[in-house]
Amino acid sequence: MLMFQDSDILLCKSNGLIPKLIKWGTESVYSHVAVIASAKLGLIIEAIPEGGVRAISVQNYKTPFDVYRIKSAVQFNTSGVISYLIKMLARKYDYPLRLAWKMALRKFRLLKLFGLKVMKKKEAADQLQEDQDYFCSELVYQAFFIGGGVDIVPQIGDAETTSPGDIAKSSVVEKVQQ
Repeated sequence: MLMFQDSDILLCKSNGLIPKLIKWGTESVYSHVAVIASAKLGLIIEAIPEGGVRAISVQNYKTPFDVYRIKSAVQFNTSGVISYLIKMLARKYDYPLRLAWKMALRKFRLLKLFGLKVMKKKEAADQLQEDQDYFCSELVYQAFFIGGGVDIVPQIGDAETTSPGDIAKSSVVEKVQQ
């Protein structure tokens, strides 16, 4: 049995319409991501549509997941990651349909097809988003980048377009348990 470590990344295989769209749009089996905030307490922090950023016991976690960990050769600040996540508790979740839309755009590269017209609509939609709203993968990216000092998805340009599948494919993390 795997012993969790603080800052382990849980990549989840959720079901439902939005998770299916995310998995399809990102060509991944993962649709959600959370982080172990305290291995000793079995505490997870995640961002979910039904309550925003929250903490939950891993024992009460019903979603199937795989455990990923930052590779040992990569230096980062574990306590900074956890501190960032704790500071974000109770923040709102960003609109789930917006995430599914972004992932679908990535799938079909519609931004290139529709050019500036779509970009202007995207910019207008992004202006409506509050800075403190998070998708699950955006929260995890920011926790490691701002709190931990490491870019966990160097292949992706920014937090808002990072998906759980991108984190799984990253050269910075490795799967430690299924």
